[in-house]
Amino acid sequence: MTNLKPLHQLLRVASHLLDQAATEVREAQLEPTSENIEHIGRALLEVMEVQRKIFAERPELRPKTLAASDREADANKLFTQFMLEALELEDTGNTVAAVERYTRFIGISPSYHHREIARAEIRRLT
Repeated sequence: MTNLKPLHQLLRVASHLLDQAATEVREAQLEPTSENIEHIGRALLEVMEVQRKIFAERPELRPKTLAASDREADANKLFTQFMLEALELEDTGNTVAAVERYTRFIGISPSYHHREIARAEIRRLT
């Protein structure tokens, strides 16, 4: 069996750093902020996809907080999809449509945490 643990550890660090980078971009207001956060979000999504493959092959590497909930992983993926769409709309100046995307997400998301993030984005845009 291939030793995936070193790769797993590197990807955990990478995802944490990408998350911090997105926060820094927003706080620094590095323009175009939404576009820059979207780029980081796409990179994070790619890292998560590799992590998913590692967990499929080596389930014992999955952090305990993630192991219990494939539903949460699905919620993360759904939120990422909606957020990227909303950010693209925001970048084109269509904040009304971006708010509509977040509102639609709130109506279908099973995740309280993600709904709260979407509500915060709606407040930011309105």
